[in-house]
Amino acid sequence: MRLSVGGAFALSAFAMAAGLAAAQTPYATFEGGTLVAISDGDMLASAYVNGELGPREGTDALIVATISEDLREMSLATVEVSNSVAGAPTAVAVTPDGRFAVVSESFGPRGLDGETFRDLPIGSLLTLVDITDPSTPSVAQRLEIGTRPEGLSLSPAGDLVAVAMHPSDGRGIAFIPLEDGRFGDPSYASVPDMTPEDRLSHVEWHPSGEFVAVTDVNRAVVRFARVVRGSDEAIALEAWGNPVLVSKYPFMGRFTQDGRHFLTSNLYWGLDVVGVWTEAPPGDVTAIRFASEAGAGGPRHFLVGRAGTGISPEGIAISPDGEWAVTTNLEVSYAPAHDPRHTPYSSLTLIDINPETGHLTAVGTYAFDGILPEAAVWDASSRFVAVVNYDQLDTAQPGGSIDFWRLVTSPQVGLVKMRTSIPTPHGPHSIVRAN
Repeated sequence: MRLSVGGAFALSAFAMAAGLAAAQTPYATFEGGTLVAISDGDMLASAYVNGELGPREGTDALIVATISEDLREMSLATVEVSNSVAGAPTAVAVTPDGRFAVVSESFGPRGLDGETFRDLPIGSLLTLVDITDPSTPSVAQRLEIGTRPEGLSLSPAGDLVAVAMHPSDGRGIAFIPLEDGRFGDPSYASVPDMTPEDRLSHVEWHPSGEFVAVTDVNRAVVRFARVVRGSDEAIALEAWGNPVLVSKYPFMGRFTQDGRHFLTSNLYWGLDVVGVWTEAPPGDVTAIRFASEAGAGGPRHFLVGRAGTGISPEGIAISPDGEWAVTTNLEVSYAPAHDPRHTPYSSLTLIDINPETGHLTAVGTYAFDGILPEAAVWDASSRFVAVVNYDQLDTAQPGGSIDFWRLVTSPQVGLVKMRTSIPTPHGPHSIVRAN
Protein backbone atom coordinates (compact mmCIF):
# COMPACT_ATOMS: atom_id res chain seq x y z
CA MET A 1 0.00 0.00 0.00
CA ARG A 2 1.59 3.29 -1.15
CA LEU A 3 1.09 6.27 1.17
CA SER A 4 1.56 9.93 0.45
CA VAL A 5 -0.30 11.75 3.17
CA GLY A 6 -0.07 15.46 3.93
CA GLY A 7 -0.53 16.80 7.45
CA ALA A 8 -0.28 15.09 10.80
CA PHE A 9 -2.42 12.00 10.31
CA ALA A 10 -1.88 8.70 12.08
CA LEU A 11 -0.39 6.13 9.70
CA SER A 12 -1.53 3.32 11.95
CA ALA A 13 -5.08 3.85 10.72
CA PHE A 14 -3.93 3.30 7.15
CA ALA A 15 -2.01 0.20 8.16
CA MET A 16 -5.14 -1.25 9.72
CA ALA A 17 -7.13 -0.42 6.58
CA ALA A 18 -4.53 -2.07 4.38
CA GLY A 19 -4.60 -5.20 6.49
CA LEU A 20 -8.37 -5.31 6.37
CA ALA A 21 -8.48 -4.86 2.61
CA ALA A 22 -5.81 -7.48 2.00
CA ALA A 23 -7.61 -9.98 4.21
CA GLN A 24 -10.73 -9.77 2.08
CA THR A 25 -11.39 -11.92 -0.93
CA PRO A 26 -11.73 -9.90 -4.17
CA TYR A 27 -15.51 -9.65 -4.20
CA ALA A 28 -15.67 -6.14 -5.70
CA THR A 29 -15.03 -4.70 -9.12
CA PHE A 30 -15.00 -0.94 -8.57
CA GLU A 31 -14.66 0.68 -11.98
CA GLY A 32 -12.90 4.04 -11.85
CA GLY A 33 -10.05 3.88 -9.41
CA THR A 34 -9.34 7.55 -8.64
CA LEU A 35 -11.57 9.45 -6.24
CA VAL A 36 -11.16 13.12 -5.38
CA ALA A 37 -12.61 14.53 -2.17
CA ILE A 38 -12.18 17.66 -0.09
CA SER A 39 -12.05 17.81 3.69
CA ASP A 40 -12.68 20.59 6.19
CA GLY A 41 -10.22 20.64 9.08
CA ASP A 42 -11.69 23.71 10.75
CA MET A 43 -14.74 22.46 12.61
CA LEU A 44 -16.47 19.59 14.28
CA ALA A 45 -19.84 18.58 12.86
CA SER A 46 -21.47 19.62 16.13
CA ALA A 47 -20.62 23.28 15.35
CA TYR A 48 -23.84 23.27 13.32
CA VAL A 49 -25.71 22.98 16.63
CA ASN A 50 -23.65 24.80 19.27
CA GLY A 51 -21.42 27.00 17.12
CA GLU A 52 -18.25 25.68 18.76
CA LEU A 53 -15.53 24.73 16.26
CA GLY A 54 -13.93 22.32 18.74
CA PRO A 55 -10.30 21.21 18.89
CA ARG A 56 -8.22 21.54 15.74
CA GLU A 57 -8.03 18.33 13.75
CA GLY A 58 -5.74 19.36 10.91
CA THR A 59 -5.98 21.65 7.90
CA ASP A 60 -8.34 21.83 4.93
CA ALA A 61 -7.24 19.46 2.19
CA LEU A 62 -7.93 18.00 -1.21
CA ILE A 63 -7.69 14.20 -1.10
CA VAL A 64 -6.80 11.97 -4.03
CA ALA A 65 -7.57 8.32 -3.29
CA THR A 66 -6.30 5.71 -5.74
CA ILE A 67 -7.84 2.27 -5.38
CA SER A 68 -7.44 -1.00 -7.22
CA GLU A 69 -10.37 -2.49 -9.08
CA ASP A 70 -10.99 -5.10 -6.40
CA LEU A 71 -10.53 -2.58 -3.54
CA ARG A 72 -7.66 -4.61 -2.09
CA GLU A 73 -5.02 -1.92 -2.54
CA MET A 74 -5.38 1.78 -1.93
CA SER A 75 -3.21 4.87 -1.60
CA LEU A 76 -4.01 8.36 -0.50
CA ALA A 77 -2.36 11.71 -1.15
CA THR A 78 -3.38 15.16 0.07
CA VAL A 79 -2.57 18.80 -0.56
CA GLU A 80 -3.70 21.76 1.52
CA VAL A 81 -6.63 23.51 -0.18
CA SER A 82 -9.01 25.87 1.64
CA ASN A 83 -12.64 24.71 1.59
CA SER A 84 -15.62 24.48 3.93
CA VAL A 85 -18.32 21.98 4.79
CA ALA A 86 -20.74 24.92 5.17
CA GLY A 87 -22.42 24.87 1.76
CA ALA A 88 -23.79 22.44 -0.78
CA PRO A 89 -21.61 19.30 -1.07
CA THR A 90 -20.71 20.27 -4.64
CA ALA A 91 -17.57 22.27 -3.94
CA VAL A 92 -15.22 20.11 -6.03
CA ALA A 93 -15.22 18.97 -9.66
CA VAL A 94 -12.69 17.30 -11.95
CA THR A 95 -11.98 18.11 -15.60
CA PRO A 96 -13.09 15.49 -18.14
CA ASP A 97 -9.48 14.50 -18.83
CA GLY A 98 -8.90 13.85 -15.11
CA ARG A 99 -5.93 16.20 -14.92
CA PHE A 100 -7.28 19.01 -12.74
CA ALA A 101 -9.62 19.47 -9.80
CA VAL A 102 -11.46 22.72 -9.06
CA VAL A 103 -12.44 23.68 -5.48
CA SER A 104 -14.60 26.55 -4.19
CA GLU A 105 -14.12 28.15 -0.78
CA SER A 106 -17.35 29.19 0.95
CA PHE A 107 -15.53 29.95 4.22
CA GLY A 108 -11.82 30.53 4.75
CA PRO A 109 -9.38 28.83 7.13
CA ARG A 110 -9.81 29.08 10.84
CA GLY A 111 -7.61 31.72 12.50
CA LEU A 112 -5.24 30.99 15.37
CA ASP A 113 -7.75 32.33 17.88
CA GLY A 114 -10.90 31.09 16.13
CA GLU A 115 -13.23 29.29 18.51
CA THR A 116 -16.74 29.65 17.07
CA PHE A 117 -18.38 29.35 13.67
CA ARG A 118 -18.68 33.13 13.54
CA ASP A 119 -14.88 33.34 13.65
CA LEU A 120 -14.56 31.70 10.23
CA PRO A 121 -13.78 34.29 7.54
CA ILE A 122 -16.01 34.48 4.47
CA GLY A 123 -14.41 32.68 1.53
CA SER A 124 -13.56 34.11 -1.88
CA LEU A 125 -11.27 31.64 -3.65
CA LEU A 126 -11.48 29.20 -6.51
CA THR A 127 -8.51 26.82 -6.47
CA LEU A 128 -7.13 24.76 -9.34
CA VAL A 129 -5.27 21.60 -8.34
CA ASP A 130 -3.07 19.56 -10.68
CA ILE A 131 -3.83 15.87 -10.10
CA THR A 132 -2.08 14.54 -13.22
CA ASP A 133 0.06 12.45 -10.89
CA PRO A 134 -2.42 11.26 -8.24
CA SER A 135 0.41 10.59 -5.79
CA THR A 136 1.56 14.23 -5.77
CA PRO A 137 -1.34 16.67 -6.20
CA SER A 138 -0.27 20.31 -6.27
CA VAL A 139 -1.99 23.69 -6.31
CA ALA A 140 -1.72 25.20 -9.79
CA GLN A 141 -3.64 28.46 -9.26
CA ARG A 142 -5.78 30.39 -6.81
CA LEU A 143 -8.25 32.98 -8.04
CA GLU A 144 -10.37 35.50 -6.12
CA ILE A 145 -13.87 35.33 -7.59
CA GLY A 146 -16.09 37.07 -5.04
CA THR A 147 -17.97 36.74 -1.79
CA ARG A 148 -18.72 33.21 -0.58
CA PRO A 149 -18.61 30.97 -3.67
CA GLU A 150 -20.63 27.80 -3.11
CA GLY A 151 -21.66 24.87 -5.34
CA LEU A 152 -19.85 24.55 -8.66
CA SER A 153 -20.02 22.56 -11.88
CA LEU A 154 -17.68 22.09 -14.86
CA SER A 155 -18.98 22.29 -18.41
CA PRO A 156 -18.94 18.94 -20.25
CA ALA A 157 -16.05 20.22 -22.39
CA GLY A 158 -14.15 21.18 -19.25
CA ASP A 159 -13.53 24.73 -20.48
CA LEU A 160 -15.88 26.73 -18.24
CA VAL A 161 -16.49 26.57 -14.49
CA ALA A 162 -19.87 27.75 -13.18
CA VAL A 163 -20.01 28.73 -9.50
CA ALA A 164 -23.13 29.67 -7.52
CA MET A 165 -22.36 32.84 -5.57
CA HIS A 166 -23.99 33.60 -2.23
CA PRO A 167 -26.64 36.37 -2.29
CA SER A 168 -24.22 38.58 -0.32
CA ASP A 169 -22.05 38.72 -3.45
CA GLY A 170 -24.96 39.99 -5.53
CA ARG A 171 -23.72 38.84 -8.94
CA GLY A 172 -25.51 35.52 -9.43
CA ILE A 173 -23.29 32.94 -11.09
CA ALA A 174 -19.56 33.28 -11.73
CA PHE A 175 -18.24 31.78 -14.98
CA ILE A 176 -14.50 31.16 -15.12
CA PRO A 177 -12.74 30.01 -18.31
CA LEU A 178 -10.34 27.09 -17.91
CA GLU A 179 -7.79 26.44 -20.64
CA ASP A 180 -4.37 24.74 -20.65
CA GLY A 181 -4.42 24.37 -16.89
CA ARG A 182 -5.10 28.05 -16.14
CA PHE A 183 -8.13 30.05 -15.07
CA GLY A 184 -9.10 33.04 -17.16
CA ASP A 185 -10.87 36.17 -15.95
CA PRO A 186 -14.30 35.52 -14.40
CA SER A 187 -17.52 37.00 -15.71
CA TYR A 188 -20.83 37.12 -13.89
CA ALA A 189 -24.41 36.53 -14.94
CA SER A 190 -27.60 37.03 -12.99
CA VAL A 191 -30.19 34.28 -13.08
CA PRO A 192 -33.36 35.41 -14.87
CA ASP A 193 -36.31 36.10 -12.54
CA MET A 194 -34.27 35.67 -9.36
CA THR A 195 -34.30 38.46 -6.77
CA PRO A 196 -31.30 39.50 -4.64
CA GLU A 197 -32.91 37.80 -1.64
CA ASP A 198 -33.11 34.41 -3.33
CA ARG A 199 -30.33 31.98 -2.53
CA LEU A 200 -29.01 29.78 -5.28
CA SER A 201 -27.04 27.00 -3.61
CA HIS A 202 -25.87 25.08 -6.67
CA VAL A 203 -25.56 25.41 -10.44
CA GLU A 204 -25.34 22.31 -12.65
CA TRP A 205 -24.42 22.04 -16.33
CA HIS A 206 -26.65 20.09 -18.68
CA PRO A 207 -24.74 17.29 -20.52
CA SER A 208 -25.14 19.23 -23.77
CA GLY A 209 -23.15 22.17 -22.41
CA GLU A 210 -25.89 24.52 -23.60
CA PHE A 211 -27.95 24.92 -20.41
CA VAL A 212 -27.59 25.15 -16.63
CA ALA A 213 -29.98 24.28 -13.81
CA VAL A 214 -30.04 26.37 -10.64
CA THR A 215 -31.46 25.32 -7.27
CA ASP A 216 -33.23 28.18 -5.49
CA VAL A 217 -33.60 27.14 -1.85
CA ASN A 218 -35.69 30.12 -0.73
CA ARG A 219 -38.45 29.68 -3.30
CA ALA A 220 -38.17 25.86 -3.51
CA VAL A 221 -37.84 25.96 -7.29
CA VAL A 222 -35.40 24.88 -9.96
CA ARG A 223 -34.68 27.38 -12.71
CA PHE A 224 -33.19 26.57 -16.10
CA ALA A 225 -31.21 28.92 -18.32
CA ARG A 226 -29.45 28.84 -21.67
CA VAL A 227 -25.79 29.85 -21.54
CA VAL A 228 -24.87 32.48 -24.12
CA ARG A 229 -21.16 32.97 -24.75
CA GLY A 230 -20.26 36.41 -26.08
CA SER A 231 -17.45 37.18 -28.48
CA ASP A 232 -15.63 38.97 -25.64
CA GLU A 233 -15.85 35.81 -23.45
CA ALA A 234 -18.60 37.39 -21.35
CA ILE A 235 -21.42 35.05 -20.36
CA ALA A 236 -25.13 35.81 -20.29
CA LEU A 237 -28.04 33.66 -19.13
CA GLU A 238 -31.39 33.49 -20.89
CA ALA A 239 -34.39 31.93 -19.14
CA TRP A 240 -35.13 28.52 -20.66
CA GLY A 241 -38.67 27.43 -20.01
CA ASN A 242 -40.62 27.55 -16.79
CA PRO A 243 -39.24 27.33 -13.25
CA VAL A 244 -40.42 24.14 -11.54
CA LEU A 245 -41.70 24.08 -7.98
CA VAL A 246 -40.16 21.05 -6.29
CA SER A 247 -40.01 20.54 -2.50
CA LYS A 248 -38.80 22.56 0.46
CA TYR A 249 -35.12 23.63 0.34
CA PRO A 250 -33.72 21.97 -2.83
CA PHE A 251 -30.04 22.09 -1.88
CA MET A 252 -28.46 20.50 -4.94
CA GLY A 253 -29.36 18.57 -8.07
CA ARG A 254 -27.91 16.40 -10.84
CA PHE A 255 -28.90 15.68 -14.42
CA THR A 256 -29.16 12.09 -15.56
CA GLN A 257 -26.39 11.25 -18.00
CA ASP A 258 -28.74 11.46 -21.00
CA GLY A 259 -29.90 14.93 -19.90
CA ARG A 260 -33.58 14.00 -19.92
CA HIS A 261 -34.21 14.43 -16.19
CA PHE A 262 -32.95 16.61 -13.36
CA LEU A 263 -33.16 15.29 -9.79
CA THR A 264 -33.01 17.45 -6.67
CA SER A 265 -32.44 16.51 -3.03
CA ASN A 266 -34.79 18.48 -0.79
CA LEU A 267 -33.86 19.02 2.84
CA TYR A 268 -37.04 20.62 4.31
CA TRP A 269 -34.94 23.18 6.20
CA GLY A 270 -36.09 26.72 6.91
CA LEU A 271 -36.82 29.46 9.39
CA ASP A 272 -40.27 27.91 9.80
CA VAL A 273 -38.70 24.62 10.96
CA VAL A 274 -37.82 24.10 14.63
CA GLY A 275 -34.08 24.57 14.91
CA VAL A 276 -34.00 25.50 11.18
CA TRP A 277 -32.46 22.11 10.37
CA THR A 278 -31.97 20.16 13.58
CA GLU A 279 -35.62 19.05 13.71
CA ALA A 280 -36.39 18.84 10.00
CA PRO A 281 -38.79 16.08 8.90
CA PRO A 282 -37.67 13.40 6.40
CA GLY A 283 -36.70 14.85 3.05
CA ASP A 284 -37.35 13.75 -0.50
CA VAL A 285 -36.03 13.67 -4.06
CA THR A 286 -37.95 15.18 -6.97
CA ALA A 287 -37.47 14.53 -10.70
CA ILE A 288 -38.03 17.07 -13.45
CA ARG A 289 -38.43 16.15 -17.11
CA PHE A 290 -36.17 18.65 -18.89
CA ALA A 291 -37.16 20.06 -22.30
CA SER A 292 -34.02 20.58 -24.37
CA GLU A 293 -36.05 21.79 -27.37
CA ALA A 294 -38.42 24.73 -27.44
CA GLY A 295 -41.41 23.38 -29.34
CA ALA A 296 -44.31 25.52 -30.55
CA GLY A 297 -45.09 27.00 -27.14
CA GLY A 298 -41.52 27.26 -25.96
CA PRO A 299 -39.68 24.82 -23.68
CA ARG A 300 -41.83 23.30 -20.97
CA HIS A 301 -40.43 21.34 -18.02
CA PHE A 302 -42.54 19.04 -15.85
CA LEU A 303 -42.32 17.59 -12.36
CA VAL A 304 -42.60 13.84 -12.95
CA GLY A 305 -41.36 12.01 -9.86
CA ARG A 306 -40.99 12.11 -6.10
CA ALA A 307 -39.58 9.69 -3.51
CA GLY A 308 -39.09 10.02 0.24
CA THR A 309 -35.69 9.81 1.93
CA GLY A 310 -34.17 9.92 5.38
CA ILE A 311 -33.70 13.18 7.26
CA SER A 312 -31.62 15.95 5.62
CA PRO A 313 -30.57 14.30 2.33
CA GLU A 314 -27.75 16.76 1.60
CA GLY A 315 -26.15 14.81 -1.21
CA ILE A 316 -27.54 13.01 -4.23
CA ALA A 317 -25.66 10.87 -6.75
CA ILE A 318 -27.11 9.32 -9.91
CA SER A 319 -25.67 6.12 -11.32
CA PRO A 320 -24.06 6.37 -14.79
CA ASP A 321 -26.70 4.02 -16.25
CA GLY A 322 -29.43 6.40 -15.07
CA GLU A 323 -31.33 3.71 -13.18
CA TRP A 324 -30.47 4.53 -9.57
CA ALA A 325 -29.99 7.45 -7.22
CA VAL A 326 -28.61 7.45 -3.72
CA THR A 327 -29.00 10.22 -1.15
CA THR A 328 -26.69 10.76 1.79
CA ASN A 329 -28.87 11.56 4.79
CA LEU A 330 -27.35 13.42 7.74
CA GLU A 331 -30.17 12.42 10.10
CA VAL A 332 -29.13 14.31 13.29
CA SER A 333 -25.78 12.56 13.57
CA TYR A 334 -23.95 15.90 13.82
CA ALA A 335 -25.59 16.96 17.11
CA PRO A 336 -23.46 16.57 20.27
CA ALA A 337 -23.83 13.11 21.77
CA HIS A 338 -25.58 14.49 24.87
CA ASP A 339 -28.16 16.37 22.80
CA PRO A 340 -31.54 14.56 22.95
CA ARG A 341 -31.96 15.15 19.20
CA HIS A 342 -28.75 13.29 18.37
CA THR A 343 -29.09 10.15 16.25
CA PRO A 344 -26.21 7.65 16.67
CA TYR A 345 -26.34 6.92 12.95
CA SER A 346 -26.60 8.45 9.49
CA SER A 347 -28.26 6.82 6.49
CA LEU A 348 -28.42 6.34 2.73
CA THR A 349 -31.61 6.10 0.68
CA LEU A 350 -31.66 4.08 -2.54
CA ILE A 351 -34.07 5.23 -5.25
CA ASP A 352 -35.09 3.39 -8.41
CA ILE A 353 -35.33 5.72 -11.44
CA ASN A 354 -37.45 4.91 -14.46
CA PRO A 355 -35.18 6.34 -17.21
CA GLU A 356 -38.09 6.75 -19.62
CA THR A 357 -40.64 8.50 -17.41
CA GLY A 358 -38.54 9.88 -14.55
CA HIS A 359 -40.81 8.15 -12.04
CA LEU A 360 -39.01 7.54 -8.73
CA THR A 361 -39.44 4.65 -6.29
CA ALA A 362 -37.76 4.62 -2.89
CA VAL A 363 -36.25 1.16 -2.40
CA GLY A 364 -35.09 1.61 1.19
CA THR A 365 -33.18 3.69 3.72
CA TYR A 366 -30.10 2.11 5.32
CA ALA A 367 -28.69 3.34 8.62
CA PHE A 368 -24.97 3.14 9.32
CA ASP A 369 -22.39 4.16 11.90
CA GLY A 370 -21.22 7.62 10.81
CA ILE A 371 -21.47 11.39 11.14
CA LEU A 372 -22.49 13.96 8.51
CA PRO A 373 -22.14 11.98 5.25
CA GLU A 374 -22.69 14.82 2.80
CA ALA A 375 -21.87 13.27 -0.57
CA ALA A 376 -21.48 10.09 -2.57
CA VAL A 377 -20.35 8.97 -6.03
CA TRP A 378 -21.11 5.85 -8.07
CA ASP A 379 -18.47 3.83 -9.85
CA ALA A 380 -18.58 3.49 -13.63
CA SER A 381 -20.37 0.13 -13.44
CA SER A 382 -23.32 1.60 -11.48
CA ARG A 383 -22.92 -1.16 -8.91
CA PHE A 384 -20.79 0.42 -6.16
CA VAL A 385 -21.03 3.68 -4.22
CA ALA A 386 -18.29 5.60 -2.38
CA VAL A 387 -19.56 7.76 0.50
CA VAL A 388 -17.67 10.42 2.46
CA ASN A 389 -18.06 10.17 6.22
CA TYR A 390 -17.17 13.48 7.91
CA ASP A 391 -16.34 12.03 11.32
CA GLN A 392 -16.59 8.87 13.38
CA LEU A 393 -19.06 8.08 16.14
CA ASP A 394 -16.29 5.96 17.66
CA THR A 395 -14.11 8.69 19.17
CA ALA A 396 -11.16 6.27 19.30
CA GLN A 397 -10.99 6.43 15.48
CA PRO A 398 -9.26 9.56 14.17
CA GLY A 399 -10.40 11.51 11.13
CA GLY A 400 -13.10 10.72 8.61
CA SER A 401 -13.38 8.06 5.92
CA ILE A 402 -14.48 7.10 2.45
CA ASP A 403 -16.80 4.12 2.84
CA PHE A 404 -17.97 1.70 0.15
CA TRP A 405 -21.39 0.26 -0.50
CA ARG A 406 -22.57 -2.41 -2.94
CA LEU A 407 -25.84 -2.37 -4.88
CA VAL A 408 -27.47 -5.80 -4.77
CA THR A 409 -30.40 -6.75 -7.01
CA SER A 410 -30.95 -10.40 -6.13
CA PRO A 411 -32.75 -11.96 -4.34
CA GLN A 412 -33.87 -8.47 -3.31
CA VAL A 413 -32.80 -4.94 -4.20
CA GLY A 414 -30.84 -2.92 -1.68
CA LEU A 415 -27.54 -1.43 -0.52
CA VAL A 416 -25.01 -3.35 1.55
CA LYS A 417 -22.24 -1.57 3.42
CA MET A 418 -18.88 -3.16 2.70
CA ARG A 419 -16.10 -3.55 5.23
CA THR A 420 -13.67 -1.75 2.95
CA SER A 421 -13.06 1.83 4.05
CA ILE A 422 -10.36 4.42 3.40
CA PRO A 423 -9.37 6.44 6.48
CA THR A 424 -8.97 10.15 5.65
CA PRO A 425 -8.11 13.38 7.42
CA HIS A 426 -10.98 14.90 9.39
CA GLY A 427 -13.97 16.31 7.57
CA PRO A 428 -14.44 14.92 4.03
CA HIS A 429 -17.68 16.37 2.62
CA SER A 430 -17.62 16.45 -1.21
CA ILE A 431 -16.46 13.68 -3.55
CA VAL A 432 -16.22 13.00 -7.29
CA ARG A 433 -14.72 10.32 -9.50
CA ALA A 434 -11.76 11.36 -11.65
CA ASN A 435 -11.99 8.54 -14.20
